[in-house]
Amino acid sequence: MPSKLTLAEALKQAMQDDNRVSKYEARVIADLVTSAGHLSTKEREQLKYALDHDNFDEEAYRLLHELLLKEDLHAKKNHH
Repeated sequence: MPSKLTLAEALKQAMQDDNRVSKYEARVIADLVTSAGHLSTKEREQLKYALDHDNFDEEAYRLLHELLLKEDLHAKKNHH
């Protein structure tokens, strides 16, 4: 996956081949988020929706769930 994808595009592309996000694909998505800085509110919502509704293998889910928790903490710190 090219690094210039948006989060939504990266999630969509990861799901295309086998309708499942693998550990490798989750790492690519996490790297995309990390290189971009932080997730916007809309991107956090997209990731929450994907985690709740899409098919992730266990390690992929754990990795992206932890990333989302960190992003939520960052957003709360910067909101106050």
